[in-house]
This record gives sequence, structure tokens and C-alpha cells, in this order.
Amino acid sequence: MFKKLKHLTKIEKIVVSFLAIIIVLTGFRIINAFYKENTEVRPVKGGIYTEGSVGKIGLINPVFTQYGSVTHDIVQLVFSGLTKYDPQTGTVIGDLADFKVSKDGKTYTFVIKEGAKWHDGKIVTSNDVLFTYNTVIKNPVFKGAILNYNDYSGIKVAKVDKRTVQFLLEKPDSFFLVKTLTGILPEHLLNISSVEHLNTDPFNQSPIGTGPYRFISMTSIDNSAEISLKSFNDYYGNKPNIPTIQIKIFPTFKDLLKKQNDLDAIRNVPKENKDKILQKGRFNLERYHLPQYVAVFINTQSEKLKNNKVRLALQLGTDKEALIKQINQDKIIDTPLLEIDQKNWVYQYSTKKANGALFDTEWQIPNKESLVVKKAKTSTENSSDKSDVSKKIKEPEYITSPNGGKDWKTTGSKVTITGTAPSKTKSIVVNDYELKKFIPGNKGWSYVASLEFKNFKKGKNEYKIYAIDYTGNKKLIDSIIITQGTSADFVKKDLEKLETENKEAVIIPIRKNKKGEELSLRLVTPKQPKDYVDTAKILKEQWQKIGIDVKISNLDNENFQKAILKRDYDLLIFGQNLGYNLDAYPYWHSSQTKEGGYNLSQFKNFAVDSLLAKARLKSTKDRKKTLNDIQAIISKEVPAVFLYSPTYYLALSDKIQNTPFTKLATTSDRFCGIVDWYARVDRKFNKGINPFTFVSWIIKQF
Repeated sequence: MFKKLKHLTKIEKIVVSFLAIIIVLTGFRIINAFYKENTEVRPVKGGIYTEGSVGKIGLINPVFTQYGSVTHDIVQLVFSGLTKYDPQTGTVIGDLADFKVSKDGKTYTFVIKEGAKWHDGKIVTSNDVLFTYNTVIKNPVFKGAILNYNDYSGIKVAKVDKRTVQFLLEKPDSFFLVKTLTGILPEHLLNISSVEHLNTDPFNQSPIGTGPYRFISMTSIDNSAEISLKSFNDYYGNKPNIPTIQIKIFPTFKDLLKKQNDLDAIRNVPKENKDKILQKGRFNLERYHLPQYVAVFINTQSEKLKNNKVRLALQLGTDKEALIKQINQDKIIDTPLLEIDQKNWVYQYSTKKANGALFDTEWQIPNKESLVVKKAKTSTENSSDKSDVSKKIKEPEYITSPNGGKDWKTTGSKVTITGTAPSKTKSIVVNDYELKKFIPGNKGWSYVASLEFKNFKKGKNEYKIYAIDYTGNKKLIDSIIITQGTSADFVKKDLEKLETENKEAVIIPIRKNKKGEELSLRLVTPKQPKDYVDTAKILKEQWQKIGIDVKISNLDNENFQKAILKRDYDLLIFGQNLGYNLDAYPYWHSSQTKEGGYNLSQFKNFAVDSLLAKARLKSTKDRKKTLNDIQAIISKEVPAVFLYSPTYYLALSDKIQNTPFTKLATTSDRFCGIVDWYARVDRKFNKGINPFTFVSWIIKQF
């Protein structure tokens, strides 16, 4: 064959070479098409997961770690608690131990999984559990961050045997299991240290845990740090698919961006940088919310805010829809009780209702009388509805129902109108219909309007009531407009009316009391995050339409914390994360108003205190009614204006597979399912593929 090629001319050789290239390329394309059509990308074990974070590394110890911090991420991977949080279901399940609960809900028995080991090879025992809880956490001198999230008073921890412990509660606690999420500490490594000096122990920089990953090293270069972790071969649970994890920590996001090509993920991408990250084409953005709300906490002990009508005015005068659009957020929050429905129509934005709430308080608009007269005059001049004018001046009113004789809206198909008649009335006429059952001398009368009788229709229906005396004189004595429609019709019209009123609202003078004092409030917010600062400016503008002045103080972290401790503010913009248990007790019970407590509004209500304590004893199903009762009081008392739940973004490479984020309680909970993640993929032929499959596939192409 090659001898024959030698005899070809130069042009023939070029043609043959060209055809050969075409055949090879075509064959490659055919094989490649077959390969792609009959294989699928499947994750496989192996690879490295490298994540970039902004922040500082703290003590890598579960009892000292702030929830949701970069350090908490590492703690989640290195340590394990008796239980763990399942972000798929939003519940607490067994982890290092299996558990059962007594019928009275006061005894929890935990049995450590057989063969569970520390990363140094030692067996985990019940002594480690007792050391963690009794020796460390419940020690009076211990001041670790875990106490910010859980109250362990009234709980006894007792050893049953080498692998079994019992937690004995004074009373049932529906949130108790959350308190067992804390990573267990190794007694054999830390028992030599006194609790007061536990925070300085070298263990906190080179920890030994029982989690799916073991700590290898931590290096620091130019204010950046890198943590290296390896999967633990003797882990008691399913072994991770990714053998190596690297967490790179940078001082600023700008520093991180310089190294983004080395990363598989970026933790908490600032929303102002998310588009820039997407443009690189290397990452997808996972968007999620936490059980967290940002609110304006109202200092109910502040002299100007003790009247709940002033607090209600702040609530009604807050346009949340406009606010979240301006700061690029998307989830409005109306209640701190995140287990119940967020929709609360008491909080519907209305400058008219907000000003109405302030009407009978000490805070009045300067020269209000002239403004009201002018408005009333304009309204009368523009009115073309004579029936409305006559209705305003008529005296007395004779329709008693529905709605006390005032205009009414209904979704029903039938309405009964009742009323009284003037003395010396011989008959009553409704529009053109004379009531046959009316008895002269009897003051009461009734009239049935129904869609079925054709005297009632969809939309507006006006009913004029006439009285005819014994001389035959007919006189209009009352009238009512009844509008028939669906709930959606009424809501839409109310919203349209409300929208128009709000658009027409203008800045009004600052309200004053009789002493000449202005309704001016000091609003405190931290300098970071920027959303808080922007929110303060927006609220200041919105509240100018209800005559409330706001003086904004943007404080650095140190001074902000001092302001919180001293309750030195009228209004405070801050975020609260309920974490794993959604327990509102630490934030709204009156016992938490003292210095160091989380009741930032200094809200005190005996009924709410009782209900909050009751909610802790109830199951999730039974707790809903109790929470609704709490919400009813909070809606009336308005200790805060709840605004929004922040949106978080995690940038993730395409190669990182099987990473669902559904009900995260903290940012660190994205690692709860780390053992199921993949960092490497490969193509595998589908089941049943063989050489004959290729032949039949080729035939089908033609």
C-alpha cells in the first residue's frame, strides 16, 4: 500500500492526506458523540476541596467558638457532638451517640456508638461526655461562647456505664437536644488543665476530635492562614468522599479575590461582589437564608417611646418593600417567631395610619389645625358625591346593621339590612321597594338583599332608606353602600388605595409636645455590615413623612457593644440569629433585659413571659398556638420593627457535587453533609453498553 502511495503525484498525495484527516476527524467525532450519549458524569472519591474565607481564626474548640464563624466551620469538621443538626429536615438527630427520651420528657439517655475513636486512636467513653459538660461547661468559672447559645442550668449529667450517659432535666424542654450539638472534648488530653486556663491550652491550636476530618496543620503567611484537614480513616460514620480539605483565610475579600483561581469555593460572598464572581465563569452561587432577622429594636424604656402608639407609628411608617429593594435584599420579616406565618397585615405600610396612630399622643404636628382645615376644605370642594355629603350631615342614623350602618364590604351572597324608623312612620321604602312586613308603630325593620333575588349584585350596591308618614310625605332617612366581591378584589383595591396614599405622602414638620420638645430619636447602628448603615438612612427618610426625626449614630464595634450593654439608644438596628432551636425566650423574656441579656428592646410583659416559658415545654405542633398568642401581643405592643432576613451567597465550583443547602441554621451547617460531597467527577458508560450497542447506534444515525 505504501509502495502505491509512492507512485502518487504530489497533488494526489495532498488529496489523500486531506481525506485521511477528514476520516480521522469524522471517526473521532462519531466516537465522541457515542461516548457522550452513552455515558454520564458521575462523582468519584478523591480530590481536594479548597475554600476561601475572610476573617480570623480563633480557638479551634467547640466550647469557645462563635456560631457561624470561620472557626466554627473547622470545628464542624473536626469535632462531633452527641447529636448533629440535619439541614435537610431542620431537626436534631443522633451523631456520636444514639439516644432515647423518657415518656415524661425529663430523661435523655445517650449511648456512644461502638468503636467511636478520637483522632489519636483512643476510644471515646462516657467520661469524655461528663468531662465536657460537668467539668467544663457547667463549671461556674467557665465563660465560653457556648453559654451565649444554651442554658445548662437545671441539667444533671450522669454516667450509666462506659458508653452510656443520662441527662436529667428538672422539667421537659422541647429545645433540649440543641444543647447536645456541642462537640465533645477529650478528657485524656485536657483533664490536666484547669478550666480557667482552658482557653490558653495548646490543644486549641492543634485539636483532636472525633469528626470526619482530623486536623493536620495551620500555617500563617502575611495575615492569611491555611488550615489543612484529612479524612479520618477510623471515623464511626460514613467515610468522606473527599480525602483532603483546605481552608484558606484572608484578611479582606480583596485579598481573597487575588487567589480565587486556587479555590473551589468562596464563603459568604458579599452581595456587591456576586456579579463579579459570576463573570469569572468558574463558580455557581448557592443562595440561602438563615433563621435570622434584622430589626429596629425599640427601647421601650425610653421616655419618648413608652407610649406604644408611637412605636406603632414607627412600624406603620416603615416601607419594607422599598427598603429591601434599595439594599438588594429579598426576604421581609414581620415577626421574630420564625416558626409561624410571616404575613402580618397589622404591619402593612401606611403613612396615613401611622400619622393616625400619633393623633391622640402628646406629639403633634406644628400648625396642624391649619393643615387639617385646608385639607378638609379641599376635600369638600372636590367632592361630587351628594349622597356622601348628605350622609355626613344627617342626624340621626337609622340603619343599625350591617357594620353599624356604615358602608360595608362582604364576600357573602346575602345581606340583611336592619334599622329603626322615626316616630309617626307609616311605611319604610328601601330604594323602590316598600317593606310589606313593616308594622306602623314598631320601630324595627329589616330588608334582605340577595344575589338570588336580583336586588344585590357584584360591586357597589347603594340602599337608600325612606320613611313615609301618615300624610304621605316621603323622606330619605339613611343610606348605606354595600360592596360585594371576593377577598382578592378587596385586598387589591385596598392595596391600590394604600399605594396612592403612600405615594402622595410628603415630609411633614417634626412633631412636638406642649413643652416644645421635638419627637427626635437616636438610632444606633454598627458601621458594618454596610446594609445596617444604609437601612438607617432609608428609615430616617421614610419616618420624615410621619413627623419623626432620627439622629443616626454609626459606631465602631467597641462603642456599639458598649451602647448595647448600657442600652444607650432609642432605636437600635441589629440582627439576631435564632440558630438551631428558634427559641425566642432569650430575646423577649423580661429576665433578659438586664445588662448582658439579649432583650434589646427592654420589653417586659408578664403574659409574654409566661407564654415563652410555656413554649419551651410544648412539642412543635402544640407550640404553634402558643407562639401565635405571643405574636398577637407583640403586634399590639410593637417592641421592634422587624425588617428582613439577610441573603447569603456561597460560590461553588462545578466540580463540587452533591451539596444541597436547604435549612441551614448557621453558615457552618453547609458542612453537615460533607461526607456526601464529591470533589472529583468521571464519565462512566451506562449500564448495558457493549460493542453491539455501538453498531446499532451507528445504524440509527443513518
